[in-house]
Amino acid sequence: MSQNQSAVRFRWGARVWAGLAAAAAVAVALVVTAVTLASGPPPGADGGPSDGGAAAGRRKAGLTAAVSAPFSAFTEGYDCYRIPALTPTKDGGLLALAEARTSGCDDIGDIDLVMKRSSDNGRTWSPMEVVRGAGDPGAYGNPTPVVDSTSGRVSLLYAYSTWAPDAAGNRVRGPRELRLAHSTDNGAHWTAEPNPQPQLKGEDWAWVSVGPGHGIQLTPTRPDRPGRLVVGADYRTEADESGAQLLYSDDGGLTWKAGARWGAPAGTPAPNEPALTQLPDGRIYVNARSTATCGTADHRVAALVDDAAAPAFPAPGFAPVGGLPAPPASASLLQVPGGPLLLSAPSRPGAEYSDRWTLAVRSSPDGGRTWSQEGGVVLRDRAGYSDMAALPGGQVGMLYETANGTPHGYIKFTAFGPPELQAAAEDLTPRHTTDATPYRNHAVVHGAPKLGNRPGGGKAMRFDGKDDFLRLIDCPDELRVGEGDFAVSAWVKYKTRGQDRDSGLLQPLVWGYGQGQGAKQFRVEADPATGGLTGTIDAGSGPVSVATRGRTDDDAWHHVVFQRQGARLGISVDGGPATTTVLAPQQRDFRPQGAFTIHLGTQPDHKAFYAGALDDVRIYGRSLSGNDAARLRDGSEVTDQERVHLTFDGIW
Repeated sequence: MSQNQSAVRFRWGARVWAGLAAAAAVAVALVVTAVTLASGPPPGADGGPSDGGAAAGRRKAGLTAAVSAPFSAFTEGYDCYRIPALTPTKDGGLLALAEARTSGCDDIGDIDLVMKRSSDNGRTWSPMEVVRGAGDPGAYGNPTPVVDSTSGRVSLLYAYSTWAPDAAGNRVRGPRELRLAHSTDNGAHWTAEPNPQPQLKGEDWAWVSVGPGHGIQLTPTRPDRPGRLVVGADYRTEADESGAQLLYSDDGGLTWKAGARWGAPAGTPAPNEPALTQLPDGRIYVNARSTATCGTADHRVAALVDDAAAPAFPAPGFAPVGGLPAPPASASLLQVPGGPLLLSAPSRPGAEYSDRWTLAVRSSPDGGRTWSQEGGVVLRDRAGYSDMAALPGGQVGMLYETANGTPHGYIKFTAFGPPELQAAAEDLTPRHTTDATPYRNHAVVHGAPKLGNRPGGGKAMRFDGKDDFLRLIDCPDELRVGEGDFAVSAWVKYKTRGQDRDSGLLQPLVWGYGQGQGAKQFRVEADPATGGLTGTIDAGSGPVSVATRGRTDDDAWHHVVFQRQGARLGISVDGGPATTTVLAPQQRDFRPQGAFTIHLGTQPDHKAFYAGALDDVRIYGRSLSGNDAARLRDGSEVTDQERVHLTFDGIW
């Protein structure tokens, strides 16, 4: 154990955790994080669009969002900074490493590895140093440092590839390899040679990477030997097997070997971007991003292994982690000596990269078998990857990605201890409203929409036009409508506000799939300029729209049906004649090919919100006849090929 680890054990140990154990004896029924003493306050407060769906009233002040910002977009010669890594050094300092991208935030481009040092626990940072990539157009990625506590040597494993044009002239990666650098003076200087590590890449591998985040040093097994160094890696073979592998060093980082490996056949969920830590019982716990995105709420998988040098992870290998809502993103693990296992990741559920919101620190009291529904929120806005490390003095430091309106670009630093984490703990459980179809595609509720009544109907959902909205997530196949006929029906009630008329923005009632030029999508919006409703589809060749006749913004209930019947796209209100247009062949198929979300009350970029009410929202995989629409207006059921039916009977 290093001196730094010993200090953290004292701070997070007897005093804090004895008190928590006593509280747990009184309230055994509470399933809460090991750093909290109670659940959140009773419902009643408001929630915002970045609240990850957490129940209104369970929000707290959160952890300190930023102590400093080591790397800021469009500064120091780079457009974007991504993939943070944080590690303490033997002299008590901190190293912050990242990818520096010269042109935008895209993964394709000139990427360097940069570093800053701090001697005051992250409050200030040294001038930036380019560790790898200066003057080289190649891609240097995923800096993964690990420190040998005996010698102080910092080993830095990273990935490297060149670029080459494909047949269409687009830039693509060349062969990718792992490389190694060392520093013997706490990051002040680094070895200059490329030092490739071919033994860490299988002969049949088409892809290899390492990290993200820092590696770990295991507890020494002999007093005359340093503890084994371990980092995580992922790979993909030429046969499309994907998986995770541990890399290890028994000589303080001078040489590295490939260890335990676990792979999944093509087309099955596999671990990606593994984070790892050593549990108090000595085993290595690995929690990874899953390659499964659609059709599942489990976007993380985990495994345990006793020996990093073993040829394989023991059965069952990597299994889905339930009860841990998270979008596809890298996470960070930290086993607090004498305390809980911590995980930092975006906590908003969803299958898309754009779901990287609400960065939170959650905990497990039992080595990753279960995870608390509570956590301390670092940032309610968009945030991506993070890396946590134990700081000298007993706190936890964190580097994480964020920016304005996107999860990536800036890398900020914050720190917290047990009192701050305890005070910030709040329930992160997403709220839902029920889908009455057998598909059970329940909508996630954001903000604080109110339930009201619709005369002659049941409950209705009222949106405030500021931050209330719903999402249908996890991109189930039954909601990939758009190859043939489809229909969207709903009851709507709204009144055009002056601010909406002045802004000129259409208010989104239902928005399916993507946004922007070339994105496949469908949407129903209220047009403040005309006072009517507009239905639009886009198969990627440009939008095609139809608009209702007359006004619907009279603060009265209207029933709208937007649909495609054969080659015709149409929209009608209250059973009146439909406004239609003929679709060209290239305009008809707007099915999304990848992950998608369906929004109600907002659009994917959250720059426009609906002020009004919705009820009885349905999506069909066919068109509706006039008789079908009349039955819906009369309150009768029409269930043939019904894919979603939101009744708004309650929020749970």
